[in-house]
Amino acid sequence: MSGLVTPEAGEMLMLMADEVVLPSDWDVSGVWLNAAQNLARFLVDHKDRLYIDGAALLVVIGGMLIVMAKREREASVTTDAFFNGEGGAK
Repeated sequence: MSGLVTPEAGEMLMLMADEVVLPSDWDVSGVWLNAAQNLARFLVDHKDRLYIDGAALLVVIGGMLIVMAKREREASVTTDAFFNGEGGAK
């Protein structure tokens, strides 16, 4: 999916990912990466129309979306391994 954003939007995604730390037990859902990409595109498309405080808030929200997308991917890999008999209950 990373090929769906421009390099400038990719830089916004990296900024989002670097700025936010969430608790390790934060829950995941199915639409995080798509929402982060859409927000990054919005920031790039509207960069000349946003005030710095509004843009900063959106970057923080985007950071949360990026963290959730990473956790969702990790959870999917773990679940797949479990159902393929590669892992067990600890």
